[in-house]
Amino acid sequence: ALDFLEGYTQFEDAKSLGRVGFIACFLGCLWGIHFSTGLLLLLWIFKDSSGQEENGNSICNKRLAMAWTWCFYITAMCTFHLLEFFVTTFFNPTVVSSDSFLVNHSKAYTAAFLMASTEFWIRFFWFASSTPSLWPTLLGICMVAVSQVIRSFAMMTCGESFNHYIQTSKKDNHVLVKQGIYGVLRHPSYVGFYYWSIGTQCVLQNRISAVLFALAGWSFFSRRIPYEEQSLIHHFGDDYYEYALRTYV
Repeated sequence: ALDFLEGYTQFEDAKSLGRVGFIACFLGCLWGIHFSTGLLLLLWIFKDSSGQEENGNSICNKRLAMAWTWCFYITAMCTFHLLEFFVTTFFNPTVVSSDSFLVNHSKAYTAAFLMASTEFWIRFFWFASSTPSLWPTLLGICMVAVSQVIRSFAMMTCGESFNHYIQTSKKDNHVLVKQGIYGVLRHPSYVGFYYWSIGTQCVLQNRISAVLFALAGWSFFSRRIPYEEQSLIHHFGDDYYEYALRTYV
């Protein structure tokens, strides 16, 4: 995404400090703007909650609530990308780079964000009056929070054995992690990301995107996990096979 800055030494590759600083600054500013705006909207919503239920006022309040969910969504996304980098920095520093933010890591990820944004803003401007109840948003907030904790904790537990990309060769420091959350789930980081992505759409109450995110995520991981496990069996042999028998995906 920053290839146009390759002529500058500090931006020449993924490990350059310029790229890391640029992405971190951008995400941090985006996080701060949406978090603070979300707080102001929340105060405004509570202040006006005792207002009259006239049709115009009701639609206005629904748009305010929808705007708050958007602020939460962007804040959650920035938190996710920042934690991907900082957890990698502290627990797997030998591989950390600007790519560790996982910003724009695939065309499918970018397309999913654009689709979710389009659905939300179409509803915001033209279908605000049909916005459903508060419960999907509350469910989504819980899903996002719990899933983020699961993914980050999985990365911390795995340490230097964690990598954002499937490893075809075994590194000297690559060990089979069985403790903590890995004693129950073999791929907790995938579980966390899968339900996190669906949770973000529940927060926005994007019905179409929520279903498509669930189907697309299931399709992706149903292909990636077997491929990765074949690689792990190659690295660890019967030890991994026995481990897989007593854990969940």
